[in-house]
This record gives sequence, C-alpha cells and structure tokens, in this order.
Amino acid sequence: MRNLGNLSFACAALVIAAPVFAQQKTTPTRAEAIEATNAADVKRIEALVKADITVLDALFTKDMVYTHSSGKTDTKETLLDALKTGATKYLSVVLSEKKHQVYGNTVIVTGITEVKVKSGENEVAFKARFTEVWTRQKGEWHFAAWQTTRLPETK
Repeated sequence: MRNLGNLSFACAALVIAAPVFAQQKTTPTRAEAIEATNAADVKRIEALVKADITVLDALFTKDMVYTHSSGKTDTKETLLDALKTGATKYLSVVLSEKKHQVYGNTVIVTGITEVKVKSGENEVAFKARFTEVWTRQKGEWHFAAWQTTRLPETK
C-alpha cells in the first residue's frame, strides 16, 4: 500500500510540473524563430510609429543598441526618452527583402527599410539597408540591436 502512495505522489508531481517542462522547450526550429521574430517585429514597428513606450520597453533588451543611419547611437533609455518627449517621431517604417539567419535563440534579420521620421523640426524620408538582432530570453523574443546604412538617393 505504501508503494501506491508514493506512486500517487509521483504522478501528482508530474501533472503539476508538466506545464513548467512544456515552457522550457529547447531551441526553436528555424521556422518557429522566423515566424515569432516577424510577429514581434510587426509589433515593434507599430509601437515605434505610435510611440508606445510600454510595448517597446517590453520588447527591447535592457542593453539594446539602436544605430541610426546618421551614425548616432541610442540605448534603450535614450531612444525611449526621445520617443516619449517627441524629439523623435517615426511616421512610417516599412521593411522589405528580409533575410533571416537563425542561430538557436538568436535571429539576425537583414533587408531594406523605408523610413519617414521627424527629428526636431526636420522631416526626413529615406531608404536604407538594415540589420536587426533578436534574442530569445526566458521563452520570449526581444529586440537587441538595429543598424542602418542609408542607400544612395535615386533620381
């Protein structure tokens, strides 16, 4: 009878722990990583244009680096502050020609972006090549880095 009690306890422990084990899935597949980071990127761009600080704060890693096409670099804190104060206002951001390189819990995305942004009183529209880095931390994808290189203007 004692063995039956131990078996019942062991079964109960497994049932309780099952959701925890399910959440600790190992490395995502390439397809899962691309799908998840694409969805997170849509969320990021929508939040960037709306200046939704709460969403961006949750998406950005604490040590995120954002390098603008001008060469200016922002941290998570300085970019969120610029958006919050209105010093920088993204009017639109469109990504195209995206290519993904998946390395386990890290995804590097490259492509072309078309940006319309207002910085201070200056409104600028341009095309650029971009590189962005996503990292999966505690089961969630977070935006770690952005870098753009402006493309020559076409006449």
